[in-house]
Amino acid sequence: MTGFDDATAVHRVGPVSDGTWTCAAELDPDWRVGTKPNGGYLIAVMTRAALEGAGHGELPPHPVAVSAQFLRSPQVGAVTIEVELARSGVSVAQLRTTLIQSGRRCVDALVTLGTLTADDGHWWDGVDTPTLPAEAGCPLADGSRPELPVPMLSVVEERFDPTTVGWAAGRPGGSSELRGWVRHADGRQPDPLSLVQVVDALPPATFDLGAAGWVPTLSLTAYIRALPSPGSLVVRQRARLVTGGLLDEQCDVWDATGRLVATGHQLAALRVPAVPPVAGRF
Repeated sequence: MTGFDDATAVHRVGPVSDGTWTCAAELDPDWRVGTKPNGGYLIAVMTRAALEGAGHGELPPHPVAVSAQFLRSPQVGAVTIEVELARSGVSVAQLRTTLIQSGRRCVDALVTLGTLTADDGHWWDGVDTPTLPAEAGCPLADGSRPELPVPMLSVVEERFDPTTVGWAAGRPGGSSELRGWVRHADGRQPDPLSLVQVVDALPPATFDLGAAGWVPTLSLTAYIRALPSPGSLVVRQRARLVTGGLLDEQCDVWDATGRLVATGHQLAALRVPAVPPVAGRF
């Protein structure tokens, strides 16, 4: 198993010149869903490359927003990330990033960096916090199904609220919502960079609608709102609209104190299921 820090490692190639730089990275096979690298993992690698620009003045230390467009899915292996500092202000910096493999652009992302705190108070979050059974009482997701292996589940532990995983036994609930506990399998504690990946960690909420096919991401935006407290995260993923072969999905993430720390918004294609869910395993 490859931990998150090693799997997202980047190495700057050459100096920072005129607000641009290039990083090299190696996409890790442990962070795949099926045969493809997870989209949240990809934009975490790109965000890490944006943070490598410390040689160009003082950039803020945390990602607060990442908005990515997925042009094509890269394979595991070597990639380069081109970064351009678009703007550096008093409180935020904005950077354009492009992930390239074998000379082809795969993902474009705009990364906004800022400074987050653990708790500076808030007026209103407008999101109802889900109540889950105790983490130990929620079944652990199994990524070893031969017809659709999910190697990422060896490095990210996901325990689902039993009321939202009827689809795993061939009985989808029709609520278009998944809820569960998420943590790194090696005990690594959450931070702003890992939250960028977590907003894309759960299976598609369309599984609960009886559609268990491939759901490739077209566009993904992550908003990181606070430094998370140590401990497992509560994650809820909901399908908001499914029409015209496209899925509009929202993911909310709470830390161990119940604070809303991240939100993800995703547009994905919805393809006809190739295989049905296997009873008792997900």
